[in-house]
Amino acid sequence: MDNQRVIYSEMNLAKNPKRQQRKPNGTKSSIPETQQEIIYVELNLHNAAQDLRGDDTSYHCKDLLLPPEKLIAGILGIICLVLMFMVAGVLLASYHCGRCPEEWFTYSTNCYYIGKEFKTWDESVTACASNNSNLFYIENEEEMKLLGSLSLLSWIGVSRKSRCHPWVSLRSSTFKFNITETEYAKRNCAMLYKYRLQSDECGSSKPYICKHKF
Repeated sequence: MDNQRVIYSEMNLAKNPKRQQRKPNGTKSSIPETQQEIIYVELNLHNAAQDLRGDDTSYHCKDLLLPPEKLIAGILGIICLVLMFMVAGVLLASYHCGRCPEEWFTYSTNCYYIGKEFKTWDESVTACASNNSNLFYIENEEEMKLLGSLSLLSWIGVSRKSRCHPWVSLRSSTFKFNITETEYAKRNCAMLYKYRLQSDECGSSKPYICKHKF
């Protein structure tokens, strides 16, 4: 409606240019009629601009109002992020608690330490016990191959009383893997040599490997 008034006023101005020279009949107003019309048009334009700004504000306010579906989706997204952070924190905490000591390495659920000194079999057992671990005991062939690739030779936690007795682990269970016999007598302690096991004298000095679970 305001735009129609503006166009109508402009048309009147174009049709009646003589009004610009008309003088007022009375003395009530010193402002020419043409100037009054121009002021009226300007006021209408100002009011129209304010109306447009008001409509634009209400339009943006409507945009800010989210439908229920979007609001629910946003809340669910925030909840998912919180849960993800909580799970990540638990995993990091468990990893920190189960981490191996310094200079030890991890394989599967075990920690391993390769001794830097040469010790007899008995000394190796004592050294590992002082670190709250056991002299290396083999649980499967894959583990044996892994440790064989890291250490040329080392003591393992298997021994026997004599050639007439079976090989027994430190856990007092019969050892199931094959141990190659050497020609010399009194070789009643087992060692890992490359990728196989063989007997050797318990009093000889060799590297050792300690092992413990998380």
